[in-house]
Amino acid sequence: MSKDVTLKELLQELAEQRSFDFRGYKPATLERRFRRRMSQLRIGGYVDYRKYLEKNPKEVNELLNTILINVTEFFRDPPAWEILRQDLLPPLLKNPTSGSSFRAWSAGCASGEEAYSIAILLSEFFGPRLPEYDIKIYATDIDEEALTTARRGEYSAEALRRIRPEWKGKYFHGKGPLRVNRELRKLVIFGRSNLVQNAPISHVNLLLCRNVLIYFNSELQKQVFARLYYALEPEGILFLGKSESQLTDSSQFRRLNARWRIFRRITPGISMEADSEAQGNEEQMPGSDRSHKELDELRLRQQYLFETVRLGVLLLSPDDNITQHNSALLTLCGLPAGRLVGKKLQDTDLLTRTPELGPELQECRITNQTRHFQSRIRVGNEARLIEITLRPILDDRGRHSATFVYFEDETAQEKLQSTIEELESTTEELQSANEELETTNEELQSTNEELETTNEELQSTNEELETTNEELQSLNEELETTNQELEERRKDLNGLSTLYAQTLEKIRSPIMLVDNEDKIQFWNSMALRLFGFRSKPPVELRLDQLPLPEPVRNLVIRRHRAAIEQRKTLIARKQALLGKASSVVDIHFSPVNREDESSVLITFEMDNSDATPSTSQGNSKPKRSQGRRQAGD
Repeated sequence: MSKDVTLKELLQELAEQRSFDFRGYKPATLERRFRRRMSQLRIGGYVDYRKYLEKNPKEVNELLNTILINVTEFFRDPPAWEILRQDLLPPLLKNPTSGSSFRAWSAGCASGEEAYSIAILLSEFFGPRLPEYDIKIYATDIDEEALTTARRGEYSAEALRRIRPEWKGKYFHGKGPLRVNRELRKLVIFGRSNLVQNAPISHVNLLLCRNVLIYFNSELQKQVFARLYYALEPEGILFLGKSESQLTDSSQFRRLNARWRIFRRITPGISMEADSEAQGNEEQMPGSDRSHKELDELRLRQQYLFETVRLGVLLLSPDDNITQHNSALLTLCGLPAGRLVGKKLQDTDLLTRTPELGPELQECRITNQTRHFQSRIRVGNEARLIEITLRPILDDRGRHSATFVYFEDETAQEKLQSTIEELESTTEELQSANEELETTNEELQSTNEELETTNEELQSTNEELETTNEELQSLNEELETTNQELEERRKDLNGLSTLYAQTLEKIRSPIMLVDNEDKIQFWNSMALRLFGFRSKPPVELRLDQLPLPEPVRNLVIRRHRAAIEQRKTLIARKQALLGKASSVVDIHFSPVNREDESSVLITFEMDNSDATPSTSQGNSKPKRSQGRRQAGD
């Protein structure tokens, strides 16, 4: 029994053995396309389809055509192309000099409509000066059949419906299918390239990759975007399909038009972020130069500042005595109201609420470096995420003189981040669903076109069948007329045959009709009696079967054949048929020529004038002359 094969395993085999790699495509899309192709072949499972692929190597190309729905058209989404023509191309092509280069790339060009659309826009922009510039439009795809269509550059009138009439007359020629003019065709270079596997075309100013990425999963899309970023020149334009990613979190592309998915490549500069930290300059002044009043005012201002901020603030001496804190600290950590100043840190509930604080303080004193960590604190029924920062305060000699600790509530930020992630996930799902719908729409459009084509073919076949039916009906009428004519001729021939038979029957001489094969076709009654038959023999006799003396029989056969060959009447005179003197006859051989064959009418005429008298009539001898005549011819 064959082992079951999954779609993933089949894709793996195709990638390794046939260089046919679609593992990065969306599974749901691939499942539909594979099932569609298998349904066309009346194959139920992947095991049987794998066997079919092994026996039919060319099936890979048919599968490729099924997976790649080449739905494209000239100036698809006209408003987007207008934005490109009016707003984006002029700055991109600003102040070109003779010999300037401009490179465009249509990735996934299918049958070439979008590549020629770019060529038309550039031709319109440069006008008669187009030959002065180095314009190259690269168009790539992995479907060789689609590329053949693109290289030929022939399109139906329906395919050109979005092109302005003046452009249609200017850039296309011919009757029936219209063909791209030579000048426009020379701008476009078509080639086979896999967007995922092959190296991208570089130094591109304008890159179109429309309705290609919707088939890829998110990981493969990231890889392709990295390739597109590499391909584009700084400030180059990326033109995607309207159902594809908006690149909201991209640091490589800046969005120019969200609706039509038009982006510009950005070159990030070197980010110089200075960490501006407020470092308090501790004033060391002699007590004699400061009054106690000013010191108290300074402490009051510092306390007021601490109370103003929403962070929980704690100031520790080198021996972990609490020298200052604010009320926000008590609220964040769920401590009862009161003053902690003067207490040892170990004598408060802070270490119980935040067990990570003790080891982190020890590490901060050893390294004299700022420490950051998080701790979860339960206050009542609420769990809080607290971000704690330890900052050492050093004196002029670099010795640890105090530790500044502040607590920041990250609970709302965590929830917000979780909500953002959920929204991003939902957005990705919606984007994926939108891409699936777009893919399904293109499949339905392709199916609709196939159905319309099939309907036209069936209609044409129906018309041909109606014409054939009319021809058959006409032929039937002709056959009926011919049949009637033949029936009338048959009746005439039957009447004529009857008349001939009656005529021959009334002739008083024996008559036979013999064909060219020596077969006797007709006897009259006199001939039957002559040879002793009461009626027509049951089978057709031949001349060599007639009851005649052998010399006479041989003579009849020779004369019969000579009459046919010479086509003239011959006579054998005075032949004794049955060995009796009374049965001497003259035999006439008259050829009857017909279209299909020749026959001979053999007539036996009785000759009694010179018959030898029987013995009962006397002994008189016959004359010599009579004896010689009896000898025959």
